[in-house]
Amino acid sequence: MKKIIGLLVSFGLLLAVISIPAAAWEKGTHAFIADRLKKANGPYNIEEMYGAMATDAFNYLFTSTYILYRDYLYDQTHHYFLKIQQAVKYGYEKASSYGFISHNNLWGADSTAHHASLTLLPDEGYVITKAKMLDEYLKSVSPDYYNLFKDYPAVALEVCHNIIEAAGDIILVRYDRTLGAKIIQIAARPKTNMQNLMVRAYAQGLADFSQTTAAPLTPAEAEQFIRATENEFRTSCIAYGWLLQQDEATILENVIAQFKQLAAAYFTALGLPIPDDALLTALLQASFQAAIGLIENDYLPEIMATIEMLKKGMVKEVKPNVMATRPTASLIKAKLH
Repeated sequence: MKKIIGLLVSFGLLLAVISIPAAAWEKGTHAFIADRLKKANGPYNIEEMYGAMATDAFNYLFTSTYILYRDYLYDQTHHYFLKIQQAVKYGYEKASSYGFISHNNLWGADSTAHHASLTLLPDEGYVITKAKMLDEYLKSVSPDYYNLFKDYPAVALEVCHNIIEAAGDIILVRYDRTLGAKIIQIAARPKTNMQNLMVRAYAQGLADFSQTTAAPLTPAEAEQFIRATENEFRTSCIAYGWLLQQDEATILENVIAQFKQLAAAYFTALGLPIPDDALLTALLQASFQAAIGLIENDYLPEIMATIEMLKKGMVKEVKPNVMATRPTASLIKAKLH
């Protein structure tokens, strides 16, 4: 059974846990947050949840050509997120845009992970604080970990950062066993609401930016690229949702297996020696055990505090901008209720 599950989720986890410098909360956490914001009730709630995850759709562009666009698109989706709200044409798209905006790195959900924890150090993000704690702990108890990263402290912190994120979703599944099923439901639906919004918001800008790179795109090609990337991201969400429905030991086993697969490519790219399989497995098992221990008592309080912050922030930050950027008639048309 575990082997079947491993094959099923392999593609999704390759995207889900690959190291990216800008990552904050994982997919499951963003879905959990949006589900409890519940700005959009009923069938629209799943669109809001998917919108909150889809902000990270472009984070996983690592092929030789597409990596040229990754940083630009990350900046656009995480800092110029109100372009999504301005792109809303139909009422059923509003829930998707609300979820997308809630993710942002300035005052949204990602800000408590990166910049200002609400339950730990106020001048440092929750994930950052926990990654530092994990790094220090592993250095103190594992000579193998210390020797592997002693000349690469930034790499060690990045690895710990990603482990904390992955561990966070494992913790949330303890509190919401329906989370995986919801992710499958929202990602597998045939609607393209979020894809259409991202095309309207970012395709022309991507085409313009691409002219400064070695791989220029026409506006039509930029649109095609955005749609293809969103489709791939949605596929990864389906696989990830299947995984989160399993027991915790199986989730952890699969996540560690995928971290091992990624380690070879990641370490090679950075010029680091690759530990042998037995050592790498032992390091990852110890790292995840420590990470879960570090966050299991305060991860949910941080997420719940983030939700309460967002309930106020979305009213304060989004509504004035919507009023300023959309005609009254369009606002009336776009209302969900």
